[in-house]
Amino acid sequence: MNPRGLAESVAALATRWIGLHAGERFPFTYVSEYPKSGGTWLARMVGDYLQIPFPQYSLLPITFESVIQNHWRADRRLRRVLYLYRDGRDVLTSLYYQRFRVLTHSDRPGRDRVGRRLERLFGRDFDASEIVSNMPRFLDYEFRHPGLGARVNWKDHVEEWLALEGSPDVVFLTYEDLRADCAAALRRALEDLLDEEIDPWRLETTVEKMSMRRQAGREPGEADPTQHLRKGVVGDWRNAFNREAAEVFDHLAGDLLVRLGYEEDRRWVDRYELPS
Repeated sequence: MNPRGLAESVAALATRWIGLHAGERFPFTYVSEYPKSGGTWLARMVGDYLQIPFPQYSLLPITFESVIQNHWRADRRLRRVLYLYRDGRDVLTSLYYQRFRVLTHSDRPGRDRVGRRLERLFGRDFDASEIVSNMPRFLDYEFRHPGLGARVNWKDHVEEWLALEGSPDVVFLTYEDLRADCAAALRRALEDLLDEEIDPWRLETTVEKMSMRRQAGREPGEADPTQHLRKGVVGDWRNAFNREAAEVFDHLAGDLLVRLGYEEDRRWVDRYELPS
């Protein structure tokens, strides 16, 4: 790991310790998520609305009022948490593209780290652009060997947080609701989190300022694989999954898809026209 990456990791560990053991003295607002669930977007909106910093990639432990985005596992000691989740099929699709972006547009340490991981999976001469044919094996590997952002896989991460449903300190919202009506979803979440009425003008201003059009110069659906904010849509997994990938995902986490309401039942694989 390069020196900056090491400093960021140490700072994040120290910030987590502060939040767990001295959280009442430091008024953090947490945006927790599994990687690639939309947490950066949500954290920017929360910070803008509350008019507090969002110190992303901090090199020092954070000891002031701020929004803390994280991929931490669930813990009842954390206060003022917004937990954002997303259809795991879209999450893993986005994660694949992130790996590909690191291979082609990152610094040498990042390329080496991700390259070694993918070579172990696909072999030395793999073609990362062949997402559809690579996806079944990628899904299986990421579920069984999570890393580069989270210590557990998508299913375990979401289920651990869902176990805290009913806690007054954790508010749940979905990426899909934010995409469907960002202002309404964000308003509901902030009202539950803050237990106060939300200023509608301030909220609308925040949503517009942090829109994909304003932040990336593109509309949702206009993909740029070189950017962290690649496409910003719901359901893109159908462009990356063949039938085998769908069957692998269903085997690994199909029950959670149904529990979260993304599918009616475990027969969803047969409802989509996917390549064989």
